[in-house]
Amino acid sequence: MLKIYFRKQKGELFAKSVKFKYPRQVKNVRTNSSSQSYKQVTEINRNLTLVIDELNRLTKPIEATEVDVKQKILSDLRHLEKVVSSKIAEIEADLEKLK
Repeated sequence: MLKIYFRKQKGELFAKSVKFKYPRQVKNVRTNSSSQSYKQVTEINRNLTLVIDELNRLTKPIEATEVDVKQKILSDLRHLEKVVSSKIAEIEADLEKLK
């Protein structure tokens, strides 16, 4: 069973959640290669695994935002580097005036 919850805004008429049922798949598997006996085995529904993969892909954070954050940090670092260099030059100029 898959249940999806939505963020509901005040006044919206849509449901808070939706439930989907995916019954387990039943397969007959041979218990021994030499014998003719079979055993029933259940496994997760293939459609459910596909749906979960799709939901994970849709809800996964976009990597571009990570790149944007990295670019912002690099930009801030370069700016800080310029400010510090400028301040060092200013202090050195003040020291030269004292000589």
